[in-house]
Amino acid sequence: TVVRPGRGIGRCRFHRRHLYQILQAFVIFAVYSHVLVPISIGKLYHWIRGQAMIKLYVIIAMVEVFDRLMCSLGQDSLDSLYWNTTRRPYHPRMVISTVVVLVYATLHSLILFVHVATLNVAMNSADSALLSLLIGGNFAEIKSTVFKKYTKQNLFKITTSDICERFKLVLFLSVILLLNCFQGGMDRRMVENYLTMCGVVIFSEMLSDWIKHSFITKFNFIKSSAYPDYALVLAGDVTGVGHEGINLNHTHAVVKRLGFSQIPLVCVMARYIREA
Repeated sequence: TVVRPGRGIGRCRFHRRHLYQILQAFVIFAVYSHVLVPISIGKLYHWIRGQAMIKLYVIIAMVEVFDRLMCSLGQDSLDSLYWNTTRRPYHPRMVISTVVVLVYATLHSLILFVHVATLNVAMNSADSALLSLLIGGNFAEIKSTVFKKYTKQNLFKITTSDICERFKLVLFLSVILLLNCFQGGMDRRMVENYLTMCGVVIFSEMLSDWIKHSFITKFNFIKSSAYPDYALVLAGDVTGVGHEGINLNHTHAVVKRLGFSQIPLVCVMARYIREA
């Protein structure tokens, strides 16, 4: 505990993990206001739309690869910040950890910012070729995963990665719909067409994941009962069950388990909502 208020204030205590949350809020504000706000969404959209189809496909592939790499880097940097905040908040490495998280959040936010803009171009393009490339990329992932050897623990990491990927896809499609409704003046027919395309994209994502997991479990002799076990582990992270006596914040535990990039997502979503 860093600060313990008097009895008149109540039993509220300012723990070091609260300092970790304050630093997260500082990083979000810094990246949002000083990095993303100066970027023109309209100029970025038209620049991406003016590129050749093959360049757009390369951009999409690069964004997806760097997104996964940055998620891994982000978890390590946030782990370091959390450990230094809760164990030695007055150590010089505390400042270094904060700077590392700030740099990571900046880079990852820019990557996700371009990702949303590219997806926006694909959803609004009259030519369905780019959208077909996006859908085809989901099934191309099957080839690169099903013929490898996996354990139950490796499958858990793939499952959590797919959870985050689906959540980000739904979140991006929702914010694009919000942006187009407020800026483009979409009528009812346009909204219905957009929702239909969203359904196709999400269904293709779910279908490719279902096929991928089906063959991974088949080839590696992993029982389907592993998935309820994964759900119990995640539930324990959320509720704190199984973490008794461990200096670990519940929100940090589940984010670490999922590999969820919450700080860059908040920055990007805040910027697009502001634009809408």
